[in-house]
Amino acid sequence: MTAPPPVLAAVTLRAAFEVAERWLAANREAINAINVYPVPDGDTGTNMLLTWRAALKAGEGVPDQAAGPYLGALAHGSLLGARGNSGVILSQMLAGIAEACRGAGTLDGPHFARALVAAADHAYAAISQPVEGTMLTVMRDAARAGARDDLADPADVLRAAVTEAHASVARTPDLLPRLRDAGVVDSGGQGIAIILEGVLHGVTGEPLPDAPTQLAAPADLGGVAHEGHGYCTEFVLTGTAIDRKDLEAALIEAGGESVLVVGDSETVHVHVHLDDPGPGISAGAARGALASVKVENMQAQHDEWRAGVAASEGPLPAIGLVVVARGEGLVAAFRDLGATRVLDGGETGKASTGELIEAARGAGRDHAFLLPNDKDVLMAAERAVAEQPGFLTLIPTCSIAAGLAAAIAYLPEGDHAAIADAMLEAAAAVRSVEVSRSVRTAVVDGVDVREGDAIALVDGRMAAAAGTLENALLAGLEAAGAADAELVTLYLGIGAESDAGERAAALIAARFPSVEVEVIEGGQPHYPYLAGVE
Repeated sequence: MTAPPPVLAAVTLRAAFEVAERWLAANREAINAINVYPVPDGDTGTNMLLTWRAALKAGEGVPDQAAGPYLGALAHGSLLGARGNSGVILSQMLAGIAEACRGAGTLDGPHFARALVAAADHAYAAISQPVEGTMLTVMRDAARAGARDDLADPADVLRAAVTEAHASVARTPDLLPRLRDAGVVDSGGQGIAIILEGVLHGVTGEPLPDAPTQLAAPADLGGVAHEGHGYCTEFVLTGTAIDRKDLEAALIEAGGESVLVVGDSETVHVHVHLDDPGPGISAGAARGALASVKVENMQAQHDEWRAGVAASEGPLPAIGLVVVARGEGLVAAFRDLGATRVLDGGETGKASTGELIEAARGAGRDHAFLLPNDKDVLMAAERAVAEQPGFLTLIPTCSIAAGLAAAIAYLPEGDHAAIADAMLEAAAAVRSVEVSRSVRTAVVDGVDVREGDAIALVDGRMAAAAGTLENALLAGLEAAGAADAELVTLYLGIGAESDAGERAAALIAARFPSVEVEVIEGGQPHYPYLAGVE
């Protein structure tokens, strides 16, 4: 009698995903180290690990009888617990797997292969402008390899997927010049290869290697999650046969960015950034009945740890303000400007979607603004807004300097759309300078950087390398237009010397005599100097 083909049951998946968690934890620091920018706060590995752990925690109470419900719980838990852009994209991959396995009791090889393909497709669909050479590419290549030969055994599907995932990671510098110039592979892609490898060991029972994977070259790329300019347009569309792909294509053709179309053939929720919201709304109206239309001026800029929620005292304001920030001085500054909830983002400073939603619900009675202050929190914030339509407004600040400028324009009551416009305008008027020490040698944004150099980033891009932090600061301020500015606000962080504020202020005044200088003890990690130029 022929033995039945092997299948994956919920209990096997649970055990395999727990092995993947251990393998991802063992490789976390190696993944963190492969960052395009040689700054000391690379955290892709940690963000993916925390997202994976949030998924596993959500699945703890699900019985082992069926794979489908277990995977559905993981997908929901990962969405709410996603940290950083890499974590959000990972959550969308799990959502694709869950959708492909809905109602399934067990998974044979072909079904599991289809689920991996669905993971890649779902993640690509969630990103309006997917970038090749990232974790999206690695997942797609791995999934296609696993599905290529219609393998009966899920373990064989995984073996093919893992082999191709590592090969795809090695190819990422060929697809993204920024990776090649920086001398790294894509960090998120490496995380995907590690997760698949861990699942394979869990399914086969083969012991994990004694040491973390050796990388061929020592990224969370801003291009994966990119904020557009113009108007944030959202609406709900109802009908009888809505084609989400067709609607998404129409929105992109209309110039849409950050396009998100989620739902089914009868009801979809649409989020898109447009220079002119009219064509986007018309595209929806041509395909169904519009409801809950919301348009807000964006003027956007580019591209199980403690939530760190700082609760305010007294009654809630009508309109709350939720901020992500680390550093005692920066937290105090945001509170002084009216922030009702401040999240430190836990270990990596990247607040999750669930934490943002929870904080917002305790921040304002009728509405709340979100200030992520980090491009790597933007996707989690966008998901939070999508989960709480009408209640949350995202002010897509990518830096502390922009966040503080936006907070100055915040008001706890009034027309929230008008307040949002004022906050966006204030944030757009500030340029951000971040000064740190390089953790490795690289060429980034055309700047040659050696390990140990003082470096300055302006609005998230490498601007200068120098021998001292002060010289890097001055070069960064020059690149940010300080010569024509009115005010430079300097925030001193961990690593700044005791007389750094006085010394830096004097140097700034000498180089830019017409600018006013204000020095504040920020206490932020990794960056001895942060500066806002306005």
